[in-house]
Amino acid sequence: MKFSRIAAQSIYATPVDPARARGLLGFDIGVAVVAVPVDTASPYWQHAVQDDFTVQDYVAVPRIVASKGLSVATLSATYAKIQSSDITMWGGALDVPILSGGLLKPTLAIRGAYSTLSGSDVYDLKTYGAEIFLSKGFGPVTPYIAAGRMKLDATGTVSPTLSLHDDSAFNRYTVGVKVSMLLPKIVFEATQGEERSYAAKISFGL
Repeated sequence: MKFSRIAAQSIYATPVDPARARGLLGFDIGVAVVAVPVDTASPYWQHAVQDDFTVQDYVAVPRIVASKGLSVATLSATYAKIQSSDITMWGGALDVPILSGGLLKPTLAIRGAYSTLSGSDVYDLKTYGAEIFLSKGFGPVTPYIAAGRMKLDATGTVSPTLSLHDDSAFNRYTVGVKVSMLLPKIVFEATQGEERSYAAKISFGL
């Protein structure tokens, strides 16, 4: 279902950050937003949503993102509440480096992610994904690219005797840039999945 693939992309547990390992003292906490375009006039949206909560034909999902270094990896957690609803999302991601970056070397890392939706009696949604990230810092600026695949598991209850299930997958391709200033860190990224989505984050940490 088109609706499930759009919803899955909007709640996917991206920490909106290049994948890498942080030291044991490393942490980061901030606020991010992921925006996915929708066709509000299409049947998939009209039949699935009672009250339209889009902003300029985008589903914008703000979220809190926290990351903690484990020395050999980085663990991230996300939490979001869908605007004008009781629906919430939580998820997590784990970054494991394959190649640690340095003055001349880039960083190559794998990220696994999981998220789930709660707060709806008629719709269940979970997402899973794995991506490989390549990034290289140039002073305070770190551009990065990523490619991977995400899977969704969705079930919508139409009536007590009828439910619809979507168990599909699609590729994710991401480009982004992180700017680390004295205090805040700012990240922008664009992802091509089911649709072209955009994300931004501002955070503080070590």
